[in-house]
Amino acid sequence: MLRRGHAVLSFLVLAALVAAPGADAQQAVTRPRTAAEDLQLFSQVFNQIRVNHPDSLDSHRLFMAAIQAMVQATDPHSYVIPAVRLQPGKEDELRAGRLHPVPIDFAFVGGSAIVATVYAGTEARRQDILSGDELTLIDGKPMTAESPLELEIMLAGPRGSRVALTFERRRADGTYATLERTVKRERFSEESAVPAALMLDSATGYVRITTFMGEKVASDLRSALQRLERDGMQRLLLDLRQNGGGSVDEAATIAGEFLPSGAVVYTSEGRRAASVDTGRVRRSFFRNERRYPIVVLIDDGTASASELVAGALQDHDRALIVGQPSFGKSLMMRGFPLSDGSILVLVVGQLRTPCGRVVQRQYRDVTVRNYYRLAAAERDTVGRPTCKTSGGRTVYGGGGIYPDVRTPRPMPSPEWVRRLGELDVPIAWVGGFLTAQGAALGTLEQFAAAPSLPAGTADAFRAFALGRGVTIPRSEADDTRLDRLLLGTIAYAKWGSPGLYQVEARLDPDIRAAFVHFDGLEAKGIR
Repeated sequence: MLRRGHAVLSFLVLAALVAAPGADAQQAVTRPRTAAEDLQLFSQVFNQIRVNHPDSLDSHRLFMAAIQAMVQATDPHSYVIPAVRLQPGKEDELRAGRLHPVPIDFAFVGGSAIVATVYAGTEARRQDILSGDELTLIDGKPMTAESPLELEIMLAGPRGSRVALTFERRRADGTYATLERTVKRERFSEESAVPAALMLDSATGYVRITTFMGEKVASDLRSALQRLERDGMQRLLLDLRQNGGGSVDEAATIAGEFLPSGAVVYTSEGRRAASVDTGRVRRSFFRNERRYPIVVLIDDGTASASELVAGALQDHDRALIVGQPSFGKSLMMRGFPLSDGSILVLVVGQLRTPCGRVVQRQYRDVTVRNYYRLAAAERDTVGRPTCKTSGGRTVYGGGGIYPDVRTPRPMPSPEWVRRLGELDVPIAWVGGFLTAQGAALGTLEQFAAAPSLPAGTADAFRAFALGRGVTIPRSEADDTRLDRLLLGTIAYAKWGSPGLYQVEARLDPDIRAAFVHFDGLEAKGIR
């Protein structure tokens, strides 16, 4: 029966092709189709479904499905929120701050919710939830949301409460892992966006900015810089790695800490005049920019507004950019109400750096899932458009900020590290450790100044991991990686984001390696 059914289907398809108007090869269409012709085609499909499909179908639902697919085909960021799926009361509570969100941004691919970003400075960031993971279950029930905003509202709840999320991850070898995470509802703006500001030596200050979301990022940065300047800072290492961006206004203000008044920070362009703008540094007549040498660290998680800051400092020859090419996202978006109460959230423009570089990464001919998953893919300067900095140096556009000094790509984590993350072993272990030895760690400042594990800690963790089915090999490299993992886990569990980032500032080899790049900045045209 199955073969016969296929034969009948094949015959009917062939008959339709033969009977179709214009099937003659001599009448093959070679010119682009007009919008009127495509609307007629759409009408034909709708009428065939309405007349011939055996089920009773909701025509509005069909139209909304077509609209959503059309919007998703434009770019990876635009989407539609159907009116029938909005929860105005719960949304109002979320916006008023009475409910808190899950600190994860999702993109939708063919109805599936794919992790785009996990916000820095949140507990979720330490739970091995990665870009590209697919959300499948919420509190054990299938995920039914159809847009990022609907999902955000669905996941919202009381501050500090938790929700059980189940993810599916495709590993590099093609196998799949199911991950279960209990995620805390929290606003990423509750903690300072500048969790680490410290002196690495007598002259070098280090500042980590984790996000540009919120209204206090620039003021927090200014306070941190003033404190470090009082401590004798003569040069600055500014860390924007894994900073997913946020407010363009905050980005302009932050860039203005280091650029002269009136300097261009970004330009924007779009089809409509409202999308065309030039962002410039604005400050009090009595204030001047800070003029010490700056090295900026970026990576594939540096996105959006943080890319604008890095690009502006690079274009004005104000900082040396070190690290990996950034994510490549810099779009202007706007919400448009539709006649049925739905909302269209649409990309309406692009942002460029001062010399004219396009920051947005190419998304044509790339699936949305791979657009996020492959943000860290190997990229070089071949074929990239170029422009000149204020001092005449060549910099590259066409997708992300390309660093002046590209560091070696991080080596993939060993299998045992990935397994620890997938099974949530460090988080399961750290509570017992802190109960037994937390009081002996001292203050954060004492611990971060010389991070070290109490005797026997690594061996105890190895035994704990073995009980969870993970064997940790013994070698110098594995021992070093394990110590760093445990120190970061302990610092985060006891002191939150400030603990994690201050300890990482002491242990991260990329931070230590950045010191060499302060030498000869003026010779490179950086001033």
